[in-house]
Amino acid sequence: MIVCTTLRATEPVPGAIETPAPVEMTQPTSTAEAANAADVPVAKAPVATATATLRPAATPEPEPLISEVLPVTQPPQAVAEPAPVRGGSERAVPAGTSIVWGGCASDGTCYSYNFYWAPTHEVVMQPGEGEYKVQHELCHAHQHWSISGGGALPPSNYDLESWYETSEAQSFTAAVAGLPWPWTHSAVSGLEDFAWTCGYWYLDAAYLLQVSPERYAWAADHLS
Repeated sequence: MIVCTTLRATEPVPGAIETPAPVEMTQPTSTAEAANAADVPVAKAPVATATATLRPAATPEPEPLISEVLPVTQPPQAVAEPAPVRGGSERAVPAGTSIVWGGCASDGTCYSYNFYWAPTHEVVMQPGEGEYKVQHELCHAHQHWSISGGGALPPSNYDLESWYETSEAQSFTAAVAGLPWPWTHSAVSGLEDFAWTCGYWYLDAAYLLQVSPERYAWAADHLS
């Protein structure tokens, strides 16, 4: 009996060389179409991405410190003025006291040095003397006022020695007892010490305070 075997076209014949059927190649218009046509996953081409290079943020300018401000923009610094030193303004002297120059009083009494002349109530000055010496002699005139209010004195008292008996002299003498002598080129006596203290109190109280705080304190309490 002859058996006829019908081979299916889809099954390969054993020992036969399979010739692949021609495949019609259609150029896909896009990668996606090609993937659909082949029905196989197609790796998407990597999309180039630009990596932004970030610059560091600008550092803000610091606020200037006060000490960095230019001097021309700073307000002027207030400079404290030294406190004024109190001094006298009006001294008591005999009525009609005057200052004359040339070394001679109006009654003809002359000396080669400065002096206060009680009989005429005159401060007699040598030519060219300074103001501080004028003030010194005016303070001798004040001593005359302390003795008698400027009244007449006996000739024996023209040198004003009786001033030591006044309460003013006794107070001053007690205040300066034991203190160093601050005045140069001057006779050393209570009369002269007082006249220098008094003169600087009215003319230059700051100097008096500097050379003798104790004398300054006494003048502040006892002289106008």
